[in-house]
Amino acid sequence: MLSSVALHAGELLAAALLAGAGCVAVVAAGAVWLRRRVRRRLDGLGQVLTVRAREAAAMAGSSLGSTRSRWLWSLPAPDRRWREGGRARRELWRAVGAAEHAVAAARRGGAPTGDLPALCRRLRQAAESADRHLAIGQRSAVPGAGPEPGVSEVSNLVSAAGQIQAAASAALASVSAPAAHQLAADVHIEAEALSAGLASAAGTKGPPRPAQPR
Repeated sequence: MLSSVALHAGELLAAALLAGAGCVAVVAAGAVWLRRRVRRRLDGLGQVLTVRAREAAAMAGSSLGSTRSRWLWSLPAPDRRWREGGRARRELWRAVGAAEHAVAAARRGGAPTGDLPALCRRLRQAAESADRHLAIGQRSAVPGAGPEPGVSEVSNLVSAAGQIQAAASAALASVSAPAAHQLAADVHIEAEALSAGLASAAGTKGPPRPAQPR
């Protein structure tokens, strides 16, 4: 009786284990299938996104290229007006920079500069306005138009910058020239005194005198 019960219980346990193993196998197979399906979907979605991104980039590049082409075509041809304006602008800013450098050097040297720094600021403001005027003249689309008024304005500013530079140089010379002259005089005096001292020391040298009897 007990042996038959134990046998029947063993059969039930074996059947339960087999059923559990079957369920585990089915679940594992389902997980593998689901993962492969999801991967294929993601791969397909990635390809679609890549294609769309390339199309968007191509459209953006085409739009940027057309915009750049329109900008390049909008630039004026480098004719006489363009060259004259560019040359005047470069000359203007060289003069402004030279004037500002001269005033700054004079101040560092302790020279009296008066209103020269304020004049430099006014010069730069006027130069910026003239530079804009020249830039507009360079891009003028009216036939026969040119930056001649702007060029004459630049000539006045370049002349003013030269006067500021000359004034700063003169102010610095008024301080440095006397100092250099005084230094040269002091060096000359010291050199003569040293030569006289050496000559005097050389003349006193000779055989030692005998001791005088007391």
